Amino acid sequence: MKITTFAFFAAGLGLLAACHEQSAPDTSQPGTDAAATATAGPQCYVYASTTDTIRLTLRTTQPTVTGDLAYHYFEKDRNQGTIRGTMRGDTLLADYTFQSEGITSVRQFAFLRRDTGFLEGFGPVVEREGRMVFTQPGLLHFDAKYTLLPAACPR
Repeated sequence: MKITTFAFFAAGLGLLAACHEQSAPDTSQPGTDAAATATAGPQCYVYASTTDTIRLTLRTTQPTVTGDLAYHYFEKDRNQGTIRGTMRGDTLLADYTFQSEGITSVRQFAFLRRDTGFLEGFGPVVEREGRMVFTQPGLLHFDAKYTLLPAACPR
């Protein structure tokens, strides 16, 4: 009973602290990951150019990371959906279930956590069990061109 009471008290304290959070420099150690810890609310990241947008919303409950991902590329079909995966060190590896042109698809994706945000990973894929997966997840290329930066979450 005391452990349950303490857990609720600690959770309430964490929520209260999150409500009064102030901007502070990132003091996390290399190898630690802010996105891999439980958070009081979603964390949002955006890549935006003059024509394209990628929006990633993360909700983390150790060890699972869930959220939403949307790609809006100029003159291409939009796709948006949900993600479910895990942080492996500084890499988010997850399945992306999305709708595009009225068809539901599943593909694996990867984002590398950096101080500035997340870099999208690219590499060869193959279809396995109805979803597209990386053939060699350990050899992905992470392109700084598509850096998703921290952003305010939409309400």
